[in-house]
Amino acid sequence: MKIRSTPTIIVNLVLFIFFGLSISAFADSMKIAVAATGPEKDAAISQQAGRTPFFLFFNDKGNFLEAVENPSRDRSRNAGPNAALFLADKGVTLVIAGNIGNKMEQALRDDQIEYIEKTGAAYSAVQTIIQDR
Repeated sequence: MKIRSTPTIIVNLVLFIFFGLSISAFADSMKIAVAATGPEKDAAISQQAGRTPFFLFFNDKGNFLEAVENPSRDRSRNAGPNAALFLADKGVTLVIAGNIGNKMEQALRDDQIEYIEKTGAAYSAVQTIIQDR
């Protein structure tokens, strides 16, 4: 029976720990943005993602982080793709809105951001989605 050398075992152990921590960090780094009609955590989900008045941000535990006015809401063209870029820059991994237009949908896909179309109150929608995952 051949025994592996100590350096090989150590390298394998370090790689195992590194990949385990990487996966754990990714799972904990989910950031959710909800297109909302107001800045309160329980505001109604907006029907228009790209032109929503506010984006509400939640962490992977469903805790409300902040509300930010949508910088793209008054754009005459390409509001959806610009909103998607804004959300990507904020580190968002999941977007919730009543309706996501075709251009915004493609921009979210390009940035590898998941999206869910949902109605109701923002906070309860986030809690439901987190419980279902």
